[in-house]
Amino acid sequence: PVAVVSFTSIGVAVVSFTSIGVAVVSFSDGSVTVVSFSGVPVITVSFSGILVVAVSFSDVPLVVVSFAGVVVAVVLFSDGSV
Repeated sequence: PVAVVSFTSIGVAVVSFTSIGVAVVSFSDGSVTVVSFSGVPVITVSFSGILVVAVSFSDVPLVVVSFAGVVVAVVLFSDGSV
């Protein structure tokens, strides 16, 4: 499952989850953050004031993105739907 979140200030942030519990955060400026949360339910990734919290619930990862006081919650299901 892949969540694409667009921000007017930094462009596009892509958060993808693999079956082995790895979150890949890619930003439009070329920076990539790879986070493994196997056994670690909560991961906090900070980038230029952007706070990304990835919480894993078995096969249903939950991505909560906080930006300028506005919280966007995206639930990713195993079939790829958002």
